[in-house]
Formats: sequence, C-alpha cells, structure tokens
Amino acid sequence: MTIVEMKPEGSPSPGSKLDAAPPPASTTASAAKLGTPGVKIATTVAEIVPGAQDSGGELIDCVYFKRDTYAIYRRGTPPQVVVAYSDDETVADQQIAAISILLPLRDHLVQLVEDFSEKTQEGYRAHIADALRLGLQKQMDTAKAVLTDCIAGALAAQARTGRLVYLQWAGMAIIPALALILVGGAYVQNRAGVHLLLMSAGAGAIGAVLSIAIAIRARTVAIEGDWKANAVDAAVRVGIGMISASVLFLLLNSGVLSTITAGTVSLTGDKMGWQVALIVGFAAGFLERLVPDLLEKTVPSSSQEKPTATTAAAPTGGVVSPPERGG
Repeated sequence: MTIVEMKPEGSPSPGSKLDAAPPPASTTASAAKLGTPGVKIATTVAEIVPGAQDSGGELIDCVYFKRDTYAIYRRGTPPQVVVAYSDDETVADQQIAAISILLPLRDHLVQLVEDFSEKTQEGYRAHIADALRLGLQKQMDTAKAVLTDCIAGALAAQARTGRLVYLQWAGMAIIPALALILVGGAYVQNRAGVHLLLMSAGAGAIGAVLSIAIAIRARTVAIEGDWKANAVDAAVRVGIGMISASVLFLLLNSGVLSTITAGTVSLTGDKMGWQVALIVGFAAGFLERLVPDLLEKTVPSSSQEKPTATTAAAPTGGVVSPPERGG
C-alpha cells in the first residue's frame, strides 16, 4: 500500500511516498510498539478503517471511500484528506499519475477554506474526497468540475464574509461621528466656527459609511480574502470622508472658494449655519471625488498654452524655401 498525503502548497510534493508498501513484518512490529497501545496499524488498503492507525502514524478519523485498489480517508490535526493507493506498486504509480492534474485545484480550495468554520471545512473536504474518487475512477472531467464548483462557492462565501467585515468596521465610525456632531453642537459653540468644523467632520464620516453601504449592496466594493485588509480599507475610506469634509468646510467657510449658493442659502463665508455644515460634510464624505475635483479646479495650471502651428514655416539657416510650382 502506498499512502500519499494531500497537503496544500508549501508542503512536500503531493507525489512523495510516505511509506513503502507494504513494509516488512519486522518494521510493522516495530511500528506497532511505537504506536498507540491497542490500536491496529493499517498496512494494506483493506485494513484502512476508522480508529486504526495508518503506516504514517496518524489516527484514521473517517473513511470517505474504500475500494479494492484504494481508500480515501481523513486523518491528522488539522484534518487532511489522504489517499491510500493500491497495494500493487505498478497500479499505485498509475493512480498517482491519473489524479496529479487535480492537485493544483485541490491546493487552491484548501487555501481558500482554511479560515472557515470546522463544519464548513469538513463539507469541502468531503467534496475533495469525492473529486479524488472520480479521478481514480477515470472520470476526470467530472472530478475537475466538482473542484471548480467548490472553488467558486468558497470564493463567494469568502466575499460575503469580507463584505460583512467591511461594513462592520465602517459602521464602527458611526458612534465617534455622532460624538463629534454632539460635541461640536453642544460644547464648543461660539469658538470661531470650531463646532461647525467638528460637526462637518462627523457628517463626513456618516456620508462615507452610507457610500460604502450602497457600494457593498451593489457589489462594487473590492473585497479581499483577508479580513484585516477589509477592515483597513473600510477605516481608510471613512478617514478620507472625514478629512474631505473638514477640507471642504474650511474652503467654503474661509471664502477661498467663490460664492456658492443652493437656492437662497449661501454655502460660503462665516455665516454658515450648523445645518449647512452638516450637509457640506455629508456631501464631501459621500462623494469621494468632490473635494479632489474642487481642489484641482482651484489650483491654477502651471502649463502654458502651446503655440499653434502656422501654415508657413519660418526660414531656417538663411535658406528660403522655394516657391511652390503651379500645377
């Protein structure tokens, strides 16, 4: 019997043999002494049963499939799907070659689900075992389809989790944003507009959170597989919204931007009310490109207009171009 351990990338080659099959009687006896007392060591495919120890020294937890020429089972911590190939070396080599094309797909799937719950991982391990069985039964197209569908399902589940983490971390900005608005409105009034600046920054955070929520609903947010990356991205977007809101408020309140009105309400100058400050901040946080576009318009362009080409070229080096001949 040949046993090949099914490990993700970075581990020994999937085709490497853990045991020579079957070992001599003396080797088996020695392994039995080193194994768990009272636990039978499986040295052939027929002896692969739950509760036994395989010849690699691992306890067999579950047998997914078992035939005369192979067995597919689970062992170890963390659990791994393992194939025990035929007791005949020639047949075993053929089996290894037959399913080698499935190993990259298997490795990809194992990496995708490594952060899933144990129950979910076990479901994917069962699909991996089924795909390996189909490969050993020479149904390669069906085997690849099983793994491909599992990978698509794992990616979709990973995206759902990523969107949830993204929204959770973005939503955490709601409380400090409301705190800024309340502090600005209640405790620092009449201090040269500082309270309006704080209220505008808080409204910018709320606008950014709403923008993120709409983008997540529309599936237009780039979700990473790592939850930390999603959390950082969400925090950065909220921070950008707060900074944009503060900058836009200062541009309007200081009069740097020209007079802007909405209806009969002026959006510039030191006469801005708290309602206008909240609206300005919310708009800056919700529309990510609003402040950058305004800044680009307010900064004068350093480039000068290029001279337009003339139809008659100036003489060069004192040589006058000959006149055109009439046709």
